[in-house]
Amino acid sequence: MLVDAARGLERRLDEDRVTKPVEPGAIRAQLAQRYDFQRERPLAEIVSDIFEILYDGMVHPNHRRHFGLFVPGVRPSSVVADALAALLNPQVGSWWYAPGASELESFVLDAFAAKIGFDEGEQFSHFTTGGAEANMTAVVLALTRAFPECRVAGLAASKRRPVLYASRRGHDSFTKIAHMVGIGRDAVRHIRTDCSDRLDLDDLRRQYTSDVRNGAQPFFVVGTAGTTASGAFDPLSGLAAFKRETGLWFHVDAAWGGLALLVEELRPLVSGIENADSVTWDAHKILPVPMGAGMFFARTGVGLSKAFGVEPAYVPSARPGTLDLYQHSMQWSRRFIGLKVFLTLAELGWQGIESILRHQQQMGQLLRDELIREGFSLANSSPLPLVCFSHPAVLSGRRTADDVVMTLLARGRVWVSSVRLSPDQPKAIRACITNHRTSADDVKCLVSELANALSPETIDSAAQTRNEPAGPSTTGVRPAAQERQS
Repeated sequence: MLVDAARGLERRLDEDRVTKPVEPGAIRAQLAQRYDFQRERPLAEIVSDIFEILYDGMVHPNHRRHFGLFVPGVRPSSVVADALAALLNPQVGSWWYAPGASELESFVLDAFAAKIGFDEGEQFSHFTTGGAEANMTAVVLALTRAFPECRVAGLAASKRRPVLYASRRGHDSFTKIAHMVGIGRDAVRHIRTDCSDRLDLDDLRRQYTSDVRNGAQPFFVVGTAGTTASGAFDPLSGLAAFKRETGLWFHVDAAWGGLALLVEELRPLVSGIENADSVTWDAHKILPVPMGAGMFFARTGVGLSKAFGVEPAYVPSARPGTLDLYQHSMQWSRRFIGLKVFLTLAELGWQGIESILRHQQQMGQLLRDELIREGFSLANSSPLPLVCFSHPAVLSGRRTADDVVMTLLARGRVWVSSVRLSPDQPKAIRACITNHRTSADDVKCLVSELANALSPETIDSAAQTRNEPAGPSTTGVRPAAQERQS
């Protein structure tokens, strides 16, 4: 039944829009009208009703023309896995509570750790709710190692201020993490990037020298493998050398870009990741599985119990040869996250996963080729299927990237977003291919929709709506192709 439902959703989405407009408050009013919680109702009736409310009130990442953030479409195997995990409801916080689920998660994580290059007998890994939790786990471990006195007395016992380093394109979760662990947002040093959005190692060394000279204590440096905005890869081998020079904890945030570990020709992009102390990698950003399925990997399990260990009086002690995750990670009670990853990998195998990712790469290159053919200009140079681009009409100020995006979203046939890559340049348009079903026709539909939104007629109509003079077009865009029925 679940497989049929998943296939049915795919067929429905093939005929429907990626998103539909929703007015703020409309769904709340709909719920209030239908549900007062004063009487019993048949479950099947409720599920059918709620399904339609959810379906109409969301952006559909399962749609082939969702060119958005890192949320892949899902396959039936992962849907079955999530339902099975909910049905059995194992608690994987302690090995003794659910040894089957615990061992299954450990088994599949070992397979991913081997792709990183970590030693199976030394490494420690666990599933997380997402990349933010995995990143925070790394920061807590690094703080505990660098400031052991603070484990009990807190950071107030430290004589020097902790600081950490990330590129200006590093994930914003580190800013929140610095706040939550008590070192303050100013403790995050945002390192300059080069023309390709890669962390500048020279600026990192300058900042590190300045911090040490001024009495701070650097403890952590993060290299990003596949930045969210533009898909850039920091120089991981250079950061590994910096780690050896300074003794800092070296973390790699490969939440999305970790996919390069699974495609032979992309592997050089993450050269040096095997030297990291810890790695963030999100299965739900690269595999066709539902959120959330984050993964945290540490080169060694040493220090984990110091950072997270407690002595509860109401939980049985771990059996010899086993490990309780609540003693070695941030979470306590834990959902059985790993089953959807296991079932997907068991069904497709590494070759099947690589084939999906390589197809997405090919669709990314097709998108670049089609955009250039239609007069657009590329604004990033990521080897991954993340394409940022602009247009003469945007660069000249006749149209903004946000205007274009809103025009597309109102039509609902494709979903893209805008992104600011440089403070002194207009925003660009951002499209990322993460859906395993996205086809060449879908890519061409996106370019057609973009061309329509930037046609002279559309720009002049928008200008008249804003009571602006409609001047001659500088777009150079050919009229949009007739809309396809697919």
